[in-house]
Amino acid sequence: MASLFAELKDRLDGLHQQYQLHFAGQPRVTRNPEMMRAMLESARAVRQELAGLSANDEVRQAQALAEERVNLYHGEQRSIVQARSEAGDKGVEASWLGQRANHLFHRYRRHFAGRSRSTRDLALLAEMVRDLRGIRAEMATLASGWSSDQLRNDIGVVDQYLGLFEGEQKEIKGARDAHAPEEAEGIYAQLANDQFELYRLHFAGQPRVSRRPELLERMISTLETILARMEGLEQQGFHGQHNRQNREIVRDRLGQWREEIEAVRKVRSETPLSRMVQELGAAADVVLQLYNERFAGQSRTDRDVDLLVALCDRLWDLTRQMEGLARVHDLVDNERNLEMTYDLLHMMETEHDEIVRAQQGDAA
Repeated sequence: MASLFAELKDRLDGLHQQYQLHFAGQPRVTRNPEMMRAMLESARAVRQELAGLSANDEVRQAQALAEERVNLYHGEQRSIVQARSEAGDKGVEASWLGQRANHLFHRYRRHFAGRSRSTRDLALLAEMVRDLRGIRAEMATLASGWSSDQLRNDIGVVDQYLGLFEGEQKEIKGARDAHAPEEAEGIYAQLANDQFELYRLHFAGQPRVSRRPELLERMISTLETILARMEGLEQQGFHGQHNRQNREIVRDRLGQWREEIEAVRKVRSETPLSRMVQELGAAADVVLQLYNERFAGQSRTDRDVDLLVALCDRLWDLTRQMEGLARVHDLVDNERNLEMTYDLLHMMETEHDEIVRAQQGDAA
């Protein structure tokens, strides 16, 4: 009986972990009612099995908790169905577009807000501008045949952020051009090191099949720009020893990355679609495993924020690949992976904000 009771408690806890990941704090209109229905059935099964156990204080507490969870999931399922019914298909689509935009806004805060403009990644910001323009275009298409106050408001918010992103691009370019050669030498070295770190986090030791070639293309282009800037210092008459050494390191790394991107493209072109879907889902599982090892249930005041930023970015890259597949293939497993990965991203972005608040409060 003791082992059965422990198993039932574990099942109840596992269900609520799913609830926290997929439903808590999320807009009901974007939630999956079938997933909640399955969770409700599982909770009812646990409640029934607990009811058959010999009663003691511990069992009665578990029975009460199971009853509470059944009521919570039942109420949530009804609310989700009602919210989606009231919104309609276009309302659900509009809400998802708003969620995608929110992830981009959070990415901006992670990488740009309050940071030194001289060392920010312009190519990343350009990619974010393109992504946000794409979301804006989808919103405009939806709005052309459907009237919604919420969608109009979301379009206004997206337009504000587009203005912010585009203005920031100009400010970053201006900040880079304003430095004397001695300062620029250190800035270009830092920019190169940041790209090396990106490679370490997103490519080194990772399965090529789940790597996004467009990310490596962006990094190669950025490194080429940095190299040109370093060479420009020499042409201006600045002959710093570190700059010469840094140029050689960047040239060497560019050669390696150009070979790597060809290898990534080859592996992906030879991988069957079903295997690609499987590998992308497995890559998301690896991110979750790292999160559980380094962040879940631990003190927020001493967590590595930069690592969590990298995990969020890994998930963002995976969602882009999954969305690309979804646009051309109707695959149930890919849709399930995409839903899971977006929910993981939401959870980790929320945790990022909590950690930042905890550490800022600790430093005050």
